Amino acid sequence: MTTTPQRVGAATRTMLANGQVLEDIVQPDEGLISRRIYSDPEIFEMEKERLFAKGWFFVGHDSEIPEPGDVITRIVGMDPALFVRDDDGEIRVFLNSCRHRGMRVCRTDRENTSFLRCSYHGWVYKNTGDLVSVQGESFYGEDELQKEKFGLIPVAKLGSYHGLVFATWDPEAPEFDEFLGDMKYYLDIIMNRTGGMKVVGTPQIWEAETGWKFSADNFTDNFHVYFAHHSLVELGMLPNDPDFAGRGELIVAEEGHILHITAGAPTDEYRYMGLPQQLRDKFPEHLDAEQVEMAKGLAYSAGTVFPNFHWMQLMSSGTIGQSDVPFLNLRLEVPVSPTRSRMWSWLLIDKDADPEYAKASYETYVRTFGPAGIYDQDDMENWEDCTRMSLGPAARQNTMHHRMGLHRPVDKTWPGPGSAYDVAYGEMTQRSWYSAWLNFMTQGWAGRKTMDEGQTR
Repeated sequence: MTTTPQRVGAATRTMLANGQVLEDIVQPDEGLISRRIYSDPEIFEMEKERLFAKGWFFVGHDSEIPEPGDVITRIVGMDPALFVRDDDGEIRVFLNSCRHRGMRVCRTDRENTSFLRCSYHGWVYKNTGDLVSVQGESFYGEDELQKEKFGLIPVAKLGSYHGLVFATWDPEAPEFDEFLGDMKYYLDIIMNRTGGMKVVGTPQIWEAETGWKFSADNFTDNFHVYFAHHSLVELGMLPNDPDFAGRGELIVAEEGHILHITAGAPTDEYRYMGLPQQLRDKFPEHLDAEQVEMAKGLAYSAGTVFPNFHWMQLMSSGTIGQSDVPFLNLRLEVPVSPTRSRMWSWLLIDKDADPEYAKASYETYVRTFGPAGIYDQDDMENWEDCTRMSLGPAARQNTMHHRMGLHRPVDKTWPGPGSAYDVAYGEMTQRSWYSAWLNFMTQGWAGRKTMDEGQTR
């Protein structure tokens, strides 16, 4: 049965195949989210058509394709894509699919080339996307092959901010700058604090038996750390205090974008994201005074550009007895099925970082995050169990609880954009994310609004 909006009472509601109404089982303003949405095949099919075919999605960082001719394979939404810097240095993104029979055009993770040849029938494309050669071209009759009309399929729109490249397949999507909105202010602090970042190595990629929204939910969840990663507390690698990560601000921006800024221990080493003095000195060159002051009290931050791109600016010990070392991790989760997701993880380091700091940051990241990292192993186990526990008929009739801070007032003293709450433990940001998800699932871009609990409640 195809899910379509139907008239229920006085309003257009989204009726599901079993008679439930999506707007009734997902109530972000009340903090009640149906367990069904995390694993249900019908809702997953809706997501593919209504969200992953329409939204803005992270492709990669421009430092990953530094040279003309660089090509790497990526995912945009749920579709395989080519992330390309053409021979003139322009960044382009195409569907990784030949226009003849749909075969993958690029079958390797990365290469450097001016031309891409399909291995099925030999159609050849320039790295600008133009179709330049077709095997057996003389066998086509007049007007049977118009090469100028059958280049690689480009994304509808392409956007970039501080090296982060995003794309959408939807020509009706808002412009990228408009979509980012208030989130640009915070991305300045994370991505442009010293004048630019670069990706180190290649992304780690792995799959987990979890619905993608469990992962998205977790990236704005500070208060799981003490219990989910308690083995690190016992090893002395995390503070033995359940509330240690609760000091800071939860921030709701536009379009479902969310983040938290968390203070560390009240010592100098936890100021300015824990970066070395050489890098701290560059902040005033690239940030305004208000942003520099905000960065001064920032030790940890996690943010989400809706729906599934995240950053984590963390300080962590990589081994027992080691001092905390900062690193910047970018994350993406791409649904493979209703209950399986592909995880992507990048390490970024400031372009002007000295080699000693860069090495320490890299080693700490590898030991803590990614499929072999001590934090991610804990998280994957939790997300996979949450997914399995939500599959049964009894579970699907019940909700998750997202009501922490439901009535907490907005912090009107916060100097930055968006609505902030003067605590780093709470579910205000999750409720905003689910509001954006529900709006997209029921109304698409037509349902856009500022996801601001301080204004909507």
